[in-house]
Amino acid sequence: MKNFGFKKLMIFIILSAAVAIAYQLPYLRYTFYDQMMAALQLNDTQMGFLATAVNIASVASYPIGGILANRFSLRKLINITLAAFVVLTIAFAFTTNYVLLLGIHVLYGFFGIATLWSAYLNGIRNLGDEKNQSTLFGSSEATRGIVQTLLGFAFLGIMGAAATPVMGFKTLLLVGTAVTGFFLILGLIFLPKDEKNEASAIKEGGEEEKYTIMDVLKNKGVWITCLVLMSAYLSWSLGNGYLTTYTVRVVGISTAMASTLGIIRSYIIVFVAGFLGGWVLDRFTYKGKAFLFLFGIIAALILGVMLSHKAVGLCIVLTLLVAFVANVMKSTYWSIMGQAGIPVKMTALATGIISFIIFMPDMIITPICGIWLDNATAAGNIAAGFNKIFILLIVFSIIGMISSVILTRRTKSLEAAKQKEAAAE
Repeated sequence: MKNFGFKKLMIFIILSAAVAIAYQLPYLRYTFYDQMMAALQLNDTQMGFLATAVNIASVASYPIGGILANRFSLRKLINITLAAFVVLTIAFAFTTNYVLLLGIHVLYGFFGIATLWSAYLNGIRNLGDEKNQSTLFGSSEATRGIVQTLLGFAFLGIMGAAATPVMGFKTLLLVGTAVTGFFLILGLIFLPKDEKNEASAIKEGGEEEKYTIMDVLKNKGVWITCLVLMSAYLSWSLGNGYLTTYTVRVVGISTAMASTLGIIRSYIIVFVAGFLGGWVLDRFTYKGKAFLFLFGIIAALILGVMLSHKAVGLCIVLTLLVAFVANVMKSTYWSIMGQAGIPVKMTALATGIISFIIFMPDMIITPICGIWLDNATAAGNIAAGFNKIFILLIVFSIIGMISSVILTRRTKSLEAAKQKEAAAE
């Protein structure tokens, strides 16, 4: 990062900000649920279907995103995404028609993934070499957190100052549109115009070799990456999703204190984990060893949370440490692609397929956890429901540890093959 020129830094900021916006505007219900419902004249069921529309479109678009990023330039895809979000958010601000709102949220999901996600990952990876991949991805995650925090507090101020929820929510969306338009202008200025197709490798003879989906599926590193990323993502998803309510319903702290801890997890920890975690991981020669260490810490911390629920202060500290370690993994896990043996020129296609695979289990596991908690509540022992979730977290940590060992062996094997090839020449 310290050797970044101004243009590279601007590309980095534009990419990070584009993803921050794409993961904030369609999900305003997380922060402004009641105001959004009142402004749009919706009920809880309709609000739920809006969320489902985004999620289904997003998951379906991951493979599409890999194909598009394989064929079109970073400049085209990022600018198309930002332009689409400008149009969609203006439409969002001026309608209460439920069918139109569903369509807007489907398109949010499509453009937020199909024209953005793989292009973003490909663009970030290409900004550096293998020595600083964790720093790049960690810093990007932290930058996304900064953008979302600034927007979040700005939106909060707008809603607080508005005379009515309708006026506040409309103004909020128009401000979001203006910010998106600002980064679109930066994208038109700074994203490279002469970028070549990033998905093709050039042979010595000058002939262009394009990777195919079958090439991706046959690459062992893709499947190793899937296992590590899926385990790390679920550690983050389940930890973030249930630790706050656990501290209220089992540990016994107030909802106000739990919300404060939630803000610390969502903003401060994400920021610190992104910058610090990226720097620390790039100090490891083998990223598989780093993730083995991190998964081991997560398993130990979760066990500590389960056993310390009566020691309130200790339990709270442990939940914050879980959030920190999980965010370190989430902010840096894409940096393992090189050591897993995924060529840089395969990044676009590979990330589309990997993303589709690793995010699918989250759609199944979350409802299962909800059922566990409902059943435990009905039985009068809510702690038992949370303990099932925590045991599941430990299981994924163990899978992550095994995957990390396999990743390290894969990296060493690739290094040995490269040295043997160099000696033969």
